[in-house]
Amino acid sequence: MHPRLLRTFLAVARSRNITRAAEAVHLAQSSVSDQIQSLEAELGTALFTRSKSGLELTPAGLALKPIAEELLRLDGEARAAVLAAAGQTSGALTIGALETIASARLAPWLPGFQASHPDITVRMKVADSGTLLRQLEEGDIDVAFCFDRRDLSNGGADQRFARRTIAAEPLALVAAPGQSAVPRDLA
Repeated sequence: MHPRLLRTFLAVARSRNITRAAEAVHLAQSSVSDQIQSLEAELGTALFTRSKSGLELTPAGLALKPIAEELLRLDGEARAAVLAAAGQTSGALTIGALETIASARLAPWLPGFQASHPDITVRMKVADSGTLLRQLEEGDIDVAFCFDRRDLSNGGADQRFARRTIAAEPLALVAAPGQSAVPRDLA
């Protein structure tokens, strides 16, 4: 199974739509359909069925999805390891960030990074924290710069992601004059 086919398969699995998957992988709809048909022919089984709500994974597609994700992760690691051993760094880095972080923190840093690593293509996606975490989970971005959320429903940090605090900034509540009734706990 070629990594290109697996990337296309995962794009269709995530979007449940050929048109949206084609946009995500920067291909024509017909190319996405052809790649899915090629993968299904190679595996000898259907990976998707059509429903009113879009494309649904078949049991075979559900079985392939986590394996495809792992194969693509290993493919990326293998390429990076070989390039590092050869003393080369190249590839693509997709950074997701909140708009304020992208403009205030990353914009001054990016030119220096690009000058130091000219063979790495950097892409920036700006979105809200929830969207960034979803894109990170789906592999659409490689790293997310967003605000720390310690109030998640499980009572702590999201264990799916490695995380590091890179800056802390004070948060102040500003109220109109005469509004002295500020709650003690602003969490």
